[in-house]
Amino acid sequence: MLGLRGGSMPAFRLMGIFSSDWFSVALGTTAASVAVYWLSALARSPALRALGIALAALGAVAFLVISILWAARGLAFPELVRRDARDLGKVSFTALIPLELIALGVALQLYFGVPRGAALGLLEADYFAAFALAISLSVFEGYLLYTKSVAGRELTYAILVPPISVSTDVLLASTMMQAAPTTRPLVAAFTLWGLGVSFMLFIFIGSLALAAHVREIRTPESVPIAIFPVGVSSILVMNVLFASSLGFLSSRPAMMISLALWGYEAWNVVVMAVVSARSLRGRPPMSVWAYLFPLTIFWVSSIRISAMLDSIGYALPSRIVLAAGAATGAMIIPLWAYSVYATASLLSWLTSLPREAAPKPGGEEDVGNGGKEASP
Repeated sequence: MLGLRGGSMPAFRLMGIFSSDWFSVALGTTAASVAVYWLSALARSPALRALGIALAALGAVAFLVISILWAARGLAFPELVRRDARDLGKVSFTALIPLELIALGVALQLYFGVPRGAALGLLEADYFAAFALAISLSVFEGYLLYTKSVAGRELTYAILVPPISVSTDVLLASTMMQAAPTTRPLVAAFTLWGLGVSFMLFIFIGSLALAAHVREIRTPESVPIAIFPVGVSSILVMNVLFASSLGFLSSRPAMMISLALWGYEAWNVVVMAVVSARSLRGRPPMSVWAYLFPLTIFWVSSIRISAMLDSIGYALPSRIVLAAGAATGAMIIPLWAYSVYATASLLSWLTSLPREAAPKPGGEEDVGNGGKEASP
């Protein structure tokens, strides 16, 4: 490590910036593959399906590479591990790991079917590891909220990531029940527990984030991270529909709740798109990766709601919901490309800097702040 520290190699500063928020790159890519799958099914397009498989593979590779770089960063800069453990933003973005584990499981199931044999064992390990990690990180986040002096800049919408990760296991719940029927009671219980934890944390933590957002003076560059609330209602929709499928909630109340949540989500997507579009000036921020997962969840929830509306004879509302979801899903492909451009732009700028001008590893120039503070 001394040789690395002593030289002018760009690898030194690149390793230093790979904090937990970089997992949004892997998650965004895997989420895009899920969105493309449903677009390919709607359009009956083999080309789109092939693109989706390529994105899923790329997301898996990105997750592996970022995990290695993140671990190497911890070994090279152990002081950053201790500092990150006290930073709400870094802890929150670590919850992108269980989200990515779930997203990878969903993508593999969509493209290759319900796993059997050894693949089923991997799915079970993936599901339970993701849930355990999500719960652990949400507990740790709660501990920090109650025990540390929280700076206003830490209370962004990013702190909703751990609550979202707790209830995202619902995306694999049906597959788990189908592939491993013996796990059905446990999976149902985990999903409902996750729903309860997430719902209450959405209210508590979301209120903190909103109050801080209103109270603090914020620059337009910090706005894109606010996209995370878009995923909240869609995750709740998926949990409500799953509870209904298990018989815990009758279909009519489930439909009413889901439609109400979907309506808010559609409004939120439009508002965040307009607000964020105004903030995208100059070099693109890395925080655009944060759009991809919640927009994909909105697209998937739209498919579920559209099917339920059609089943009860609400043909026109069903088509409206599906069209809105499909339009959002179609936005994901160019948005992913724009996110890749933002990443390439940031890395190119960092490697072009002289060593003495490089951002401090793990400092305010990290991706979680949108990459804007690092601008020349």
